[in-house]
Amino acid sequence: MKKLLLLHGALGAASDFDPLLPQLSANYHCYAPDLPGHGRSTMQLESFSIEAFAAFLSDYIAANQLNGCHVFGYSMGGYISTYLETQQPSFASIYTLGTKFIWSPDQAAKEAGYLNPDKILAKVPNYAATLASKHLSQDWRLLLSKTAAMMLRLGQSPVLTAKDYSKIKIPVVVALGDQDKMVPLDEAIAIFESIPNAGLDVLPYSPHPIDKVNFELILSRLNIFFHVYTSSNLKKT
Repeated sequence: MKKLLLLHGALGAASDFDPLLPQLSANYHCYAPDLPGHGRSTMQLESFSIEAFAAFLSDYIAANQLNGCHVFGYSMGGYISTYLETQQPSFASIYTLGTKFIWSPDQAAKEAGYLNPDKILAKVPNYAATLASKHLSQDWRLLLSKTAAMMLRLGQSPVLTAKDYSKIKIPVVVALGDQDKMVPLDEAIAIFESIPNAGLDVLPYSPHPIDKVNFELILSRLNIFFHVYTSSNLKKT
């Protein structure tokens, strides 16, 4: 069977993919690591960066003999895997979902502003409890702080540029939900147009949080993409 690497988003964990794994495992050898500082990971980073996460991912690929695998990257997971592919071609294909590729200082400040632990505790205590139970290796407040700082750095100095996207040779799907409030459609289209062999996918009735997207819809999209890729030579026309 083909190997499939699943990469979670910021503030997420490998457990986010639990509803998908039983069916995906029927067709793929699945690998879903917790990124450093997330979930049950025992590896800690003093500060978060896309480059540091990509270095972890490179080591994980080598340790598990995953070079040439397929990737499903949700949100930040899509950004990390795409970045790694521009630096060290490692994958057969990448399907990204809800990945915000375009960052500016204003956008970064807006997103980082949502990661205030005091406001989260006051306004959405259930979400605070979810974060606390999901991330056992690090205080969730520190996780928010490190993630917000990373976003602000991305706004000042994005690690992916137009020249980087043009280097990507593998098939990449840029997918987002039609109700995604974090990733505007025009941004997704811009990235789709920048990657030579990219596809664009818009999931109906779907917001940004992966647990709010119909998992059967995600499964169908992944199976179609990876099956079509392996049975034909996908090219833009």
